[in-house]
Amino acid sequence: MMEHNDELYLKQTVGNRNPFRVPDGYFEQLTEQVMQQLPEREQIVAKQQSIAQPASQPRARKVQMRPWLYAAACTVLAMILGVSYYFMQSSATSTDVAPMASVAPATYVAPDNSYIDEAVDYAMMDNADIYACLSENY
Repeated sequence: MMEHNDELYLKQTVGNRNPFRVPDGYFEQLTEQVMQQLPEREQIVAKQQSIAQPASQPRARKVQMRPWLYAAACTVLAMILGVSYYFMQSSATSTDVAPMASVAPATYVAPDNSYIDEAVDYAMMDNADIYACLSENY
């Protein structure tokens, strides 16, 4: 309600007039003024070529070589990732446990199943739930 009163006060004191005006003929002369302020393009290009020609040769070569350098960096990165993946896979297969049939009975050590009791307690499962999970009809 307060904003409404403020708006009414402003309309009464200032009115609906717009204090901002554009001078007469401004937009008709604008294009000509901007074009006069622009420097001529041919002179700038000629100066840049004459000054930068000797120094731009090594830079031009760098610019031309840039895509090839990016491609080489990506190739090296892909090779490093491929080799590391290969060695991770080969180390994972070499550390696999031998099958039970190949282990001699005298050297076989039963795994420690104490974590199973803790997991069952944490899951709050009783014997009926465990039997239901282990049955084929679950």
